[in-house]
Amino acid sequence: MREEGPIPGGNLPVAPVDSSDRVPQADVKITTLIRNSAVNLGVAGPLRALRAAVLIALCCAAPTAVRCPASDDAASVDAAEHERAIRMQRFMVSATRISKNPWRYAAVDGFEVLSRAPEEATDWWLDSIRLGVAVENQVVPRDWLPESPVPNTVIIDDTDLSTVPDSQIRSQSIVFQSPDDALAWGRLSGKAAVWTDRFEAHDQDTYAVNSDVYGVDMTTPACVVGLVRMSNCAPPLPRWLVEGLLGKECGVFREGVMANVDDHRAGWIQGAEGPGTTWLSLGETQRLLKLLGKDSKTKVAMLPLQRLFGENPVPEADRALWASEAGLFARWGLMGPGREDPATSRAFLELVRRARREPVNERLFTECFGFGYPAMEQRLESFLKAVLAKPTSMELNIPPDSSEPELRDATADQIGRILGDWLRMQGISLRAADAELSREFLDSAGRMLERAYREDNGLPPDVDPARGGERHAAQARGTASGPAVVMKPFVVSATRIHDPRLLSVYGLYEHAIGDDAKARELLEAAARQGVVRPMAYIALAEIRLALARAAPKGAGGRMDSQQAASVLGPVRTALAQNSSPEPYRLIVETWENCDAKPDSEDIEDMVRGVALFPRYTALAYHSALVCAKSGHAAQAGDLIRNGILFSNRESSRRYFEQLRSSLDASAASNAKAPGKE
Repeated sequence: MREEGPIPGGNLPVAPVDSSDRVPQADVKITTLIRNSAVNLGVAGPLRALRAAVLIALCCAAPTAVRCPASDDAASVDAAEHERAIRMQRFMVSATRISKNPWRYAAVDGFEVLSRAPEEATDWWLDSIRLGVAVENQVVPRDWLPESPVPNTVIIDDTDLSTVPDSQIRSQSIVFQSPDDALAWGRLSGKAAVWTDRFEAHDQDTYAVNSDVYGVDMTTPACVVGLVRMSNCAPPLPRWLVEGLLGKECGVFREGVMANVDDHRAGWIQGAEGPGTTWLSLGETQRLLKLLGKDSKTKVAMLPLQRLFGENPVPEADRALWASEAGLFARWGLMGPGREDPATSRAFLELVRRARREPVNERLFTECFGFGYPAMEQRLESFLKAVLAKPTSMELNIPPDSSEPELRDATADQIGRILGDWLRMQGISLRAADAELSREFLDSAGRMLERAYREDNGLPPDVDPARGGERHAAQARGTASGPAVVMKPFVVSATRIHDPRLLSVYGLYEHAIGDDAKARELLEAAARQGVVRPMAYIALAEIRLALARAAPKGAGGRMDSQQAASVLGPVRTALAQNSSPEPYRLIVETWENCDAKPDSEDIEDMVRGVALFPRYTALAYHSALVCAKSGHAAQAGDLIRNGILFSNRESSRRYFEQLRSSLDASAASNAKAPGKE
């Protein structure tokens, strides 16, 4: 969103507003699996340092050039595609699938499943996921768990990774171990076995997890709960609640809950227990337990609730206390008095509902509970003494699920799309942390997608599909390893891809590596076929916006209304499918760079976007700026007030105040103009 000029009555200040106030949506991740019918919900631990070159047994290298991120010199890329030949040494790679364990596919309960594990292992893992979803639906309020229109992906491998070189990308092994905080599990500490290093690849509209079940003991049931659905909430859940549920040290579900199976009712899940409340740290928890054992009236220092619910960043010195109290309050609300008493439960849920849209203060809190902060602080201290280091407990009533997934041989499209998308998302997620590893994941994604394209079109590895299947290679002087092959760069055509979902994934990959010309061809084709993939429409809108800004047709170096409409077309489709702030950001950025004025529908969308993401103050600022410059002063004023309310930095508040002053000056100037007396 670029700088804007003056409007009548004064200059509107324009400056970047820090968007860190926004609650990130992709931070909620599945990380832990509990054996013996155990469930985990937690914040992802540190990402393992994966060394990548190729996907182990999933992606064969083909003797063709692999497309890399686009060069800054577009002309050189065009020349390479149309004129330059590539010399490669000949080597043979089988174009057939690996026969040992062919991939199988199923769609079940909001997931797409791609497995080459034995049927028993596949069923065990899918049962774990489905049971987890059922537990999650009974523990967490359903309006915190909106469904995504795009299925999430489960990839199941069964490879002995000890035989695989460390230099290869591989699935993540499931490794059970005793919980680190055995003190908090109490009598369950010897029964729980957790997997705490789990991570998955995310997009704004889906996620994928790739797990290896080789050698896992499947004689006992397991259960995985993925609170990833919480990341789809709009407005987002307040950060103190997310920390209280998923906090790494003190979150209610940091390591999971063990579900109790009632054998007398044919496997019904009757209840669940999990790690107890800890305070500050395990060491401090032990110290506090000793003090309370000597004197139950020992005073426990609590963080004032106004700071627990505050919008400002938590100082590092208070971080442990803030996280501990957030976990305590979440347990109190979902599994303590807030669950046991209907009136208290309604009050807790109402507090969360309002906290998603407005800052929490004592007045709001009192309106929900009927009493203020001091009374609640006393209740929380008493509750802490009662539950410290004692496992959580909840009643459930989940019937057994005896349905079997219908697994069938996976097509080339399904294999390439699912594995390619996982590799693409993983590569993007690693960009900031490890650029080289990110590149390797993206390169592997390109090879996987290209292989799917070739197999779908019946092409051997060294055939240029643009030439109708003719072998497009010339013999060149060889070496000791055999003659060389001279080939033109591989060209993918959208007209030869028949699955709109594969088109969208391939287009997102090309967008990720910077080839927006090819990305646009693929994404336009996917959009024409009505693909359900919000990120595809967002990426298409970004590409169209970049093209329009590079060649504006409106006055003053701006886009005209037709160019704006071209951008907003896919944005509106994304709005209908997606709950992220990105479509709203694109609406605002489009009108900031257009010489026409937005219509009432666009203004309503901007206002709605800020209402859905109130802590995304950059969105509020630029929306207010567009409204002000297009003559919608009332809406601009409301957006400015929202921005000031949620800004947690003085610099951000100052920009909003300057914008409001300019708006007021403009209104005063218009009131004094001739004919306004």
